[in-house]
Amino acid sequence: MAPRAKPLRAPDVPSELQPFSLDVLESGSLVEHVHIDGKGLVGIRCDSTRVDGSRITATAFDDAKMTNVRWVDVVCERSTFPMVEWRGGGMTRAEIRGCRLTGAKLLEARFEDVRFVECHLDYAAFVDSKFSRVAFEGCQLREVDFHGADLSGTTFVDCQLDGADFTRAKLQGTDVSRSELAGITIGASEVRGLVVSRQQAATLATLFGLVVRD
Repeated sequence: MAPRAKPLRAPDVPSELQPFSLDVLESGSLVEHVHIDGKGLVGIRCDSTRVDGSRITATAFDDAKMTNVRWVDVVCERSTFPMVEWRGGGMTRAEIRGCRLTGAKLLEARFEDVRFVECHLDYAAFVDSKFSRVAFEGCQLREVDFHGADLSGTTFVDCQLDGADFTRAKLQGTDVSRSELAGITIGASEVRGLVVSRQQAATLATLFGLVVRD
């Protein structure tokens, strides 16, 4: 019997947080125990910044370019990240809820103990990123690019994955059985270990040229 997957660790965010009053995230800085609420950080450029033990609400990161930025113990709600470019770094113990990341590029990043809940991630790219104990719940992920990503053990619940690209992705224990994934791009080598429903199995068999008979 396969070992039971460890539950996701929730973000540890203090109940009392200081308001965040800056209009920029300076490179190399540590931002901790703050509440960023309603800020416009559109088009920011920052490198090697860490946000720790904080809450982010209704903040715009549109077109931001961030390199080696890390979020640790962060709750982010109702914020926007369209066309953001986030390379390296990543998130640890984070919850991203009700956010819009359309066309976002989160490349070569690491996501550990992260929940994406009711987020719009259509056309987003997670190329060569690594996921460990990550869940997508009720998310829109149409045409998302997981090329070369390690999605081992990741769960997708009630998500739209139509047209998603899983080329060269590692999918051992990845569970898509409760999501929609019509028209995906996936190879025979990647499908090994992927958890699917019976109906999805028949669809994938057709994709690989198999004829399924009852």
